[in-house]
Amino acid sequence: MRILFINPNTTAEFTRRVQETLDLYAAPGTEAVACNPAAGPRSIECVYDELLSAAPTLEVAISQLDQYDAFVIACVSDHPTVYALREITDKPVIGIFEASVYYACMLGYKFSVVTTDEAWEPLLWDGIRHFGVAERCASVRSTRLPVLALESLTPEETGRVIRSTSEQAIGEDGAEVICLGCAGMSGMDKRLEQELQVPVVDGVVAALKLMEGMVGYGLHTSKKRAYLHPKRVELPNLPPVFGRAYRD
Repeated sequence: MRILFINPNTTAEFTRRVQETLDLYAAPGTEAVACNPAAGPRSIECVYDELLSAAPTLEVAISQLDQYDAFVIACVSDHPTVYALREITDKPVIGIFEASVYYACMLGYKFSVVTTDEAWEPLLWDGIRHFGVAERCASVRSTRLPVLALESLTPEETGRVIRSTSEQAIGEDGAEVICLGCAGMSGMDKRLEQELQVPVVDGVVAALKLMEGMVGYGLHTSKKRAYLHPKRVELPNLPPVFGRAYRD
């Protein structure tokens, strides 16, 4: 099977980290490929950045719809392209944030998300409510680091900050599981798990394993109601690739 992971920002270092994680965890027979758009924000720090990244991300996905069996949006947010892709294909689609919190709910009663900048705290809470698991979330805590700090700091420096914030979530909020709240944190899970002595979920791995299971099981996205295929409309001045998502 072939699974495409799209990092919706344009920071190649984050995409490289995602690919390293995929190479480590992909099952035999799974080709998991990470990529990012050529245009768009270098990091996604707010809703505005999300929306700016959406069209370039969709362009990447639409151009490769026939080449992959499943699609993953590699951003810890409730990214709008997840739902758009579910409309335009019946192949499985998920975001790494959604995958991580569903895993967390099966590993403990309460989980916390440890993220980057504090502006993400309300946005991730909105996503958690949308996923229907708000009562299982102990907290969303930020490290107060901007997203791109994960690229510039050493792994040791980043690890110390994430560990300290996670300890607060466990000790003060009652978290039993930690979800890593940024794609740039991919690959840090197992060391943190040893130090914290609770499960730590990397959304990249969670999404990979969910997609391997769905594709192997032969599951498809329902086209009843929520994810009906979009009806064709005119798209003045937009690139022709977006018209390919419609069915005549």
